This record gives sequence, C-alpha cells and structure tokens, in this order.
Amino acid sequence: MNASSPKPSGQSGSRDAVVAALLDSPDVQSILRLTMVTDPTEKTLVVAASVAMVETLPVYVISSALDDARRRVKNIVGEESEIFIEPDLVKDPARQEPATDVIVIRASD
Repeated sequence: MNASSPKPSGQSGSRDAVVAALLDSPDVQSILRLTMVTDPTEKTLVVAASVAMVETLPVYVISSALDDARRRVKNIVGEESEIFIEPDLVKDPARQEPATDVIVIRASD
C-alpha cells in the first residue's frame, strides 16, 4: 500500500495494519480504544487511539514510544492523516509494593 493514499477506514486491512503498528513496541501493552474516521470536509483520515503502558516507565520513554507509534501509523495511513495517541498508564503487575513499615517512620517513644 502506498503511504500517500490511505485506505478508507471501513477496510479491515488498514485497521489491522494500524493495530500492528501500535503494538510494534515493547512499551505498548495493548490497545484500549481505536477509532479511524475519514473527515469528509478535509478528506483526511483521523486515527485516535488509547494505548496501555506500564505506569513505571519514565516520561521520556513514554514520549519516545508515542512518537515512534505515531510515525509508524503515519507510514501506513499517510502523512496527511491526523494521528492522536493517548497513553493510559496501568499498574505494572510485576512491581512489588513496599511494606508499610518501609514508608511509615516508626516512633521512638
């Protein structure tokens, strides 16, 4: 598919390619929402997605992962498309919460 001529949003091949592009990152855990709409007034494709990312990632990693995902999606749907990707931070299941006595300062009296 030519990057400058996006498929209509109703075609599942284009949607599947966008899903694959969003998930092509170790930092994106899943896609929570994905909407692809053709704006009839401007004749552009608008892609809006919400992706799950682990909450413990540093901000610079989240920012880079979102920029990379946006670039991969634009390569599929075309440069003239509008891409909006929102991170939804989820708790890391492998992270151990510290015990309460580590957080609370014990009294000496």
